[in-house]
Amino acid sequence: MLKWTALIVPWLLAVALGAGWWLTVWTPGYLERLVPKLAGDMGLPLAEFHIRDAGLFSADIGPVRLGDEADGLRLANVHVTYTPASLKLGRVHAVILDGASLSVAYDGKGFACPALDRLPKSDNGGSSGDLPDLPFDTLTLRDATLHCLIDGRALSAPFSADIEPGRTLHFSGRLRPRDQAVEVEGDLGPTWNDLALVVRAKALQLGAFADLLPRPVTGEADLSLRARIDLARPDALRGEFEVSAARCGLDALGLRLADGAVLRARGTVADRTLSFSMDDVSLSAPAPIRVGIRSGGASAESVFVRFALAGAGVELDGRLDAGRRRDGGGLWDVSLSAANPARLNLEAGGRTVRLDGFALTVRGTAGPQSADVLLQCDTRATAIDKTGFGSGPVRLTLPLRWPAAKAGKPGQVRLSGLRLRERKLGDVAARVRQRGAAVAYDGTLSTELLPGLRVPFSGISSLIDNRTDLSFGVGGYALSDGFDPATLAPSLKGVTLTGTLRAEGTLKVDEEGVQSRLGASFSDGVLAMDANGTAIRGINAAFVSPDLIGLRSAPAQQLTFDSLQSGKIALTNGKVTYQLEAGGAVLVERAGFDWCGGHVFSNAFRVVPGSDAYGVTLYCSELRLSALLAQLELANAEGEAALSGELPVTWERGKIAFNGGFLHSTPGEGGVIRVEAMRELVAAIPEGTPQRGQLELAREAVRDYQYKWVRIKADSVGENLLVRLSLDGKPARVLPFVYKKEFGGFIRVIGDVQGSNFQGLRLDVNFSVPLNRILLYKDIVHMIQ
Repeated sequence: MLKWTALIVPWLLAVALGAGWWLTVWTPGYLERLVPKLAGDMGLPLAEFHIRDAGLFSADIGPVRLGDEADGLRLANVHVTYTPASLKLGRVHAVILDGASLSVAYDGKGFACPALDRLPKSDNGGSSGDLPDLPFDTLTLRDATLHCLIDGRALSAPFSADIEPGRTLHFSGRLRPRDQAVEVEGDLGPTWNDLALVVRAKALQLGAFADLLPRPVTGEADLSLRARIDLARPDALRGEFEVSAARCGLDALGLRLADGAVLRARGTVADRTLSFSMDDVSLSAPAPIRVGIRSGGASAESVFVRFALAGAGVELDGRLDAGRRRDGGGLWDVSLSAANPARLNLEAGGRTVRLDGFALTVRGTAGPQSADVLLQCDTRATAIDKTGFGSGPVRLTLPLRWPAAKAGKPGQVRLSGLRLRERKLGDVAARVRQRGAAVAYDGTLSTELLPGLRVPFSGISSLIDNRTDLSFGVGGYALSDGFDPATLAPSLKGVTLTGTLRAEGTLKVDEEGVQSRLGASFSDGVLAMDANGTAIRGINAAFVSPDLIGLRSAPAQQLTFDSLQSGKIALTNGKVTYQLEAGGAVLVERAGFDWCGGHVFSNAFRVVPGSDAYGVTLYCSELRLSALLAQLELANAEGEAALSGELPVTWERGKIAFNGGFLHSTPGEGGVIRVEAMRELVAAIPEGTPQRGQLELAREAVRDYQYKWVRIKADSVGENLLVRLSLDGKPARVLPFVYKKEFGGFIRVIGDVQGSNFQGLRLDVNFSVPLNRILLYKDIVHMIQ
């Protein structure tokens, strides 16, 4: 046995080696005949190939070129593994393609791949389009490059792929367009035109493809796309997609996502119609709003979108519809509507605007390069929170065109029942028209606050951003004779007012908020109280407000008058410096007037709405005693005595009171005072009594009294003003009184009896004056109440 083995093995080895040598010599030649035959059987135009190395089980072929030089497929190397038996059957186990370079193009209408175009095409049912029985088990592409031309813009992407033939050809690949990782998986078959495709990408940097997008965007997106398409009928595409994008930069679209916002959208394609939706996403620009697409659809002939908007306190549901016009021209009929019937709070310019329902519609035609639509907005009522401003129904109708017209068709805006708190301000009517990328308007506020008053205004508002500039003014409105100012201020009931009113103002809205200004003046005014003859003449007032919405004034506003006459009381050169504060409070910074040859003024005090108690101190300087006593109808006085001092005044619950007021004269400036009083009081005292004698002496003394100094005290006692007049001096003549020791006082003498010459006599005279007797007092109380 061993002997036979020893004899046979060398011969077997020799035969095997010979067979191997023969196969090694035979294989290259066989491949040179087999490869062109296989390529021809698959319909591939093999233009060039070279066998560099071939063995019993593998071969390296390259370079290989399919098609012509311009649009063919060129391979740097093809590595093939096989067995002699498989080669005999015309098959190989695996094919590895290195350095493949493939070109594709998209012109906006369809895809073109010159290399694949040479493959057999489906005939919609004929067997000639079925996938051939490919002569390999697996196909691998390594270090390949895909050259894309998309609407004239080039994009190259390295890729690798694994392909497994069968009844359908399954493939999976990895692309890196502009260093972004994209995974592709799919099936081709049962014909060359039947393609099922899945595309996935994680953290795809959108900025890498900014030049290929209609508008450059940035951000990081996760993408999932599934599609099935008949390559012979691209319009039969069926698929679905889902995209999630974070940190998106949408400035090129005029949008900006809020910090941390993620854009998520999904959709399907079927029967040449795209259906889609988008989760709610928060924007920070052009306005801080939240927008979502509940559902949408798009085809070659129509588009619709159901959307929801929420922002600045307003929530709206809306719908956009567009349909291609049958008469061509590239125009579409469009209709946009958005509404919310509930009460809404709109945040604008740092303030809250309350809307009682809101509706918006846009209808017209639009195309890629033009638009001609009509915008309409309606609300049942409006109010600006914490200001008292509000209105009834508001309606806007505005024609709009794009490209923007320098002067568009006119529209109109109407605002009814404008009010400030409980006061009706009037109605607004204005013409509006597009002016470029803005809206210009001019109109009139018609108000009956003042009879027949019309306030013209004009302005412009941007359609692109939140910018508005508005101005208004009244050139010179003369109050009619007999005008009742109680229609403006109920406290002025029972008086009439004449004069001339002027006003001008501006309103500006921009990214910094709302800024407004009002300047008003009243000149040559006369306020008269017909019931008692009190009148204020020469009234002039100025009012400047840096905040029209808040209705506050700038500091140091002034109101002046030439004269105030009430009975015998006469005030002149009045001047009030004031400031209107937010909320309606009035800060009187200083007030003063000339009276009785001197001046009266007060320091600052505040008048607060709803308060029923106030206190103010009047400071008097150089008041002439003679004029003071005459205007108060207390006495007749002569001389140059001037009084200065303080008069604390309070108002509480509709009553004015004087508390501890005093005036005193300057020493050395004396004069004469004559007082006719005390007749009734003296007559009530029995004759011959000491009390009657003292009263008669005082009465005679003040009838003609030379004083050196004077002091006056004023207090309220009930409904009366108690004036205490203290004088130091002497009677101007000899008084018909002598002192009787036994009597214990002075008694009157008659006949030729010499009276007494008083060298020094201090007098204290009290006057009790009913306040209602002073007309000015009554008028002031009447207006305060």
